[in-house]
Amino acid sequence: KEVKTATEINIWRNTKEVLDWFKGINNKSKASFIMFDIVEFYPSITKQLLTDALNFAEQYAKITDLDREIIFHAKKTLLFNSSTPWIKRNCEDMFDVPMGAYDGAEACELVVCFILAQLSKEFKNTRNSKLSLGLYRDDGLAACHGSARQIETTKKKICEIFRKNQLKITIEANKKIVNFLDVTLNLNTEKHQPYLKPGNTPQYVHAKSNHPPTVIKAIPEGINKRLAEISSNEDIFNSAIPVYQEALRMSGHNHELVYKKHPPKDKENRTRKRKII
Repeated sequence: KEVKTATEINIWRNTKEVLDWFKGINNKSKASFIMFDIVEFYPSITKQLLTDALNFAEQYAKITDLDREIIFHAKKTLLFNSSTPWIKRNCEDMFDVPMGAYDGAEACELVVCFILAQLSKEFKNTRNSKLSLGLYRDDGLAACHGSARQIETTKKKICEIFRKNQLKITIEANKKIVNFLDVTLNLNTEKHQPYLKPGNTPQYVHAKSNHPPTVIKAIPEGINKRLAEISSNEDIFNSAIPVYQEALRMSGHNHELVYKKHPPKDKENRTRKRKII
């Protein structure tokens, strides 16, 4: 968190942060997207890469020798199958960044900070093309101003930096429309809309389940709010809702999805003091 704040790099945590970044792109019609994905990110993080990331982070946050010892000790990972241990190929010290745990996610984001800092430094003073980019875990997205040839050159430089860090990526450049997370971003129209992967049908908790009534009531309202937030306008919202409306109906909810923009909160949520007995 300290590194992210100090370097002002874009590590997105949710769709809202991606949309805020998209809305801040200047001259969208003259920009193009570069979209990339880190191949097998977690298992590809080597001990040397994590060490380099920690050395980089030490410029902005205090990291003690004990911190390092704990971090690397937590990466000693192996699996057992029929009482036989399995360890990572070409790895003699059991080092591995595991998926599905908070520790692994934090290590992953630290490496992302390190790589984004390298990319920002590389393109900070680039004369021919302007680049704004960010990462959501292993999914990266950049908006680049410049000719098609200049953007292809930028694409090659991005690949080179990842290759130097022993990471492989799949990458596409000169795109005007991309599907990223659960939204479609369009530079031509400067609009965004909900995106649902083909064959992915939404399913919700049934209205007659034994969940608390407040939870059941909040489901359709939350879906309504979510779809309104990731839709640029009412027409886009109305064209996107049929599949979600049908999923709600199949789950026994009678709520009708209606476009309604929620104004941004001016104040932080008030923390209620609880009586401690």
